[in-house]
Amino acid sequence: MVEIIGQLGKDCDRWHDWANRQPVSELLHSRYAKGRLEAYYGLGVTLSQQPEIYQAIQDGQVDALGHAYCPHWHSALLCKYLPGVGINPHRDHACFMPWAVVVNLGEANFFEYPGRERVVTPLVDGAIVRINTKILHGVEPVGRMRYSLTFRHLKPAYLETASQPELFSR
Repeated sequence: MVEIIGQLGKDCDRWHDWANRQPVSELLHSRYAKGRLEAYYGLGVTLSQQPEIYQAIQDGQVDALGHAYCPHWHSALLCKYLPGVGINPHRDHACFMPWAVVVNLGEANFFEYPGRERVVTPLVDGAIVRINTKILHGVEPVGRMRYSLTFRHLKPAYLETASQPELFSR
């Protein structure tokens, strides 16, 4: 289930400004997130059966925020949802550990299926939540532009396959 662990508060506007300046691009091969734009920070992951781990954008602000709420994170994904875009029910890739931290910029209805019933959690602007990404989950199409910044840990076996191990000394 979704656990609220923080709120950006007075920093919310600064993070909106930051998100608006980021170089997001369209996700190429997703059956789940058509129309969503994204950018990786820290370590990026090409999501395929055999994922490729690579050095992505390095950003001190992202680093600090991630370490405050998800210590020793490896990969952060910024997603931009334009009006009408959401993400269909899915479980995150096997290369990621189950727990992730999501910083929500905008409003969204996050849903998950922890059992047979769909549970919807409204996310307010600036909410910081912890989720289990191995539970079937998604986001309803948004009414206004929304960003999310999700911090994750990679499983050790996937870190070992990366070409630049010095990146993992966070």
